[in-house]
Amino acid sequence: MTNIELIKEISWVLSLASAKNKLDVPGEYVWAYPKNENFSELQARSRSIFSSGNAIKDPTVIEYVQTCDINKYLLDPWIVNAFEGNFVSWLTANTKHNLQNIELYKYVAFSAGTQESFANFYLKNRNKRFRVLRGEYWWHMDVWSALGINWAYIEDDDIKTNDITICSIPFALTGKKHKHLDNILEQSLKHNCDVMLDFIYLPNCNRPIEIDLAHDAISEITFSFSKTFPVQCAKIAVRLTKHKPNDPMQISNDENICNRLSAGLAYDIIQKFPVDYMPRKYHNKQKFWCKKLGLDTSPVVHFATGEDYIKGQPAWFSKFNNQQGRYNLGMLFENDKLLKSLGYLS
Repeated sequence: MTNIELIKEISWVLSLASAKNKLDVPGEYVWAYPKNENFSELQARSRSIFSSGNAIKDPTVIEYVQTCDINKYLLDPWIVNAFEGNFVSWLTANTKHNLQNIELYKYVAFSAGTQESFANFYLKNRNKRFRVLRGEYWWHMDVWSALGINWAYIEDDDIKTNDITICSIPFALTGKKHKHLDNILEQSLKHNCDVMLDFIYLPNCNRPIEIDLAHDAISEITFSFSKTFPVQCAKIAVRLTKHKPNDPMQISNDENICNRLSAGLAYDIIQKFPVDYMPRKYHNKQKFWCKKLGLDTSPVVHFATGEDYIKGQPAWFSKFNNQQGRYNLGMLFENDKLLKSLGYLS
């Protein structure tokens, strides 16, 4: 049973530590920091402690990143190509995941975070109806609603001609392959609709992800470093497509005007850390905290699922952020010293 009271207590402790700059590993987003120690500020932050999808702020990775001399890459015209050329082999080396026929995706493009890939996907398909499952990354729905783009939850209507779908795998809400994904692909193929698969949490996944990427409904796939390594504000991601797109992002890649600093940092990281670095390092911590807090482990190592600890309160940051029953355990992993000093760790 989910220990709601203990979860609320720890979330308040971490919120207060944020305000006092006492976290073992700082580095949250500005909006996530309490401006002061006022009750309303601490309460607002405590509600969001477990709600993000952010990467684990692993001290070893952070220390390594601080030593990387990325300035030299500004003068390296080949660094983006080097990162793109090494990415797939890094992704598929010594891993339990089975991304069958990934070699069909011959066009590898650096993306300024997956959001750049998403925005280009929106632009290319702007006259279609976008489809997502409930619990998907809230940014999609926020953007579509703000821009007046036609969209609907898959649970609310059948997939029809002129629909276009985005689905994360493992799924953002649960960390598992969504039970409806295979049917979504078949229905999309039947109606000649494309699907983008977002593998944003794949490197963090403890359990094997298996999928045949040759499926004709799948048009492009994306991967992000933002949820794998503590470099989210460097905006590092990759898009792979079967056919060469003709969109702003591909044109930027062809013109070689992508962010060389970010690409160089990414290149350095994949030389140092294997794709499954986080699951190997943090699996035991995930099991410990899930047992202590009465949560269920997720296949994604820094996630857990359980009863919503802010039930009845507005969703954090976006009304579409329906992920309060999914817990990001990252701040627990990162703050051993703090939590031990306060008696939460023996």
